[in-house]
Amino acid sequence: MKLLRLVLSDLHLATGTRRGELNPLEDFFHDDRFADFLQHYDDESGDRVEVELILNGDIFDLLKVKIDDVWPTEVTDEVAAEKLRQCLDGHPRFVRALREFLQKPTRRITYLPGNHDLDMCMSGPQELLRRYISPDHPERVRFITNSDTYYLPEGIQIRHGHQFERIHRVDYRELTRKRRDGKEVLALPWGSLWILEVMNPLKETHSHVDRIQPLGRFMLGSLVFDPTFVFRFLWHSTVYFLKHRVFKIEAWRDRIAYIPQLLREEIFELADGYDERASRALARMRGAHTLIVGHSHGPRYLQLPKGKLLVNTGTWVKMINLDLQHLGQDSGLTYAVIDYDDGGKARTTLMRWFGNQRTSEVVPYAD
Repeated sequence: MKLLRLVLSDLHLATGTRRGELNPLEDFFHDDRFADFLQHYDDESGDRVEVELILNGDIFDLLKVKIDDVWPTEVTDEVAAEKLRQCLDGHPRFVRALREFLQKPTRRITYLPGNHDLDMCMSGPQELLRRYISPDHPERVRFITNSDTYYLPEGIQIRHGHQFERIHRVDYRELTRKRRDGKEVLALPWGSLWILEVMNPLKETHSHVDRIQPLGRFMLGSLVFDPTFVFRFLWHSTVYFLKHRVFKIEAWRDRIAYIPQLLREEIFELADGYDERASRALARMRGAHTLIVGHSHGPRYLQLPKGKLLVNTGTWVKMINLDLQHLGQDSGLTYAVIDYDDGGKARTTLMRWFGNQRTSEVVPYAD
């Protein structure tokens, strides 16, 4: 039987929208297009082709989901499942599309958690997702949680890509830690805590803040057009950085001398350089000719020396790019297709989904 693999990342489903209500934390408005996307490949492949849907991280934006009106910084298994439940209930068309896709025995889903849905490494949300989309055949949904990489035998590696940025990096050997009461909680990287305590409050008043890239160029422009926002961002980020990365650590006097390197490795790298870091990682890989990533929201198809290929599947979130090389608005809906010729040789292609022409669509809010 032939095989087809579809790779998507960075959909960022939050708790959904309701008519007449603004939800500045919701960035995914393509439930119907996603359903059409799965239906197209399901119909095209039929029963003669096995289709694997690879969800490569940040599918759900669980960092943006509140519990009791706060963003929890200590995520237990129960809290993680409740956050996911809100996302699933907020996107019923998305859930139904996945459930219909998995009806055939030749369909399966592989899920790699990213930094915004790291909660999916826990058993509670995994079981909940299986109950929602494949209750009769839970084995058709599997999760990659022992590392950040899904290794394909054809020399292809798939990674969400958060491990390339120090502030989002996690230790897959110790994904949880114990509280004083003995309860296991998710060991969130400090980048996730920064999002929870700094970026999320800003996004409630400036919903576009995480949809404009590069971040450094956006901040420079905002100094002219919205200086108050820039000063708020820099003030809260600086206080948070000092609190959690300097003064919280034992022997903090020694850490103060380490601040220049911390700034270079953890702050300045947010502004740019993701493609270069991913390319260097691919160049060092043995036995791999293709690396597929997401995370940065920038779709890329880069042919590198020695026949190596870097593919970034981008995002389905509407982005504004201020980089002169990619200047403009990107509507997203990009993904990767891995297909195989009759000899079993893999070919990876970066695609953009257009689907059926629509006469109209609901505008969720003016932004």
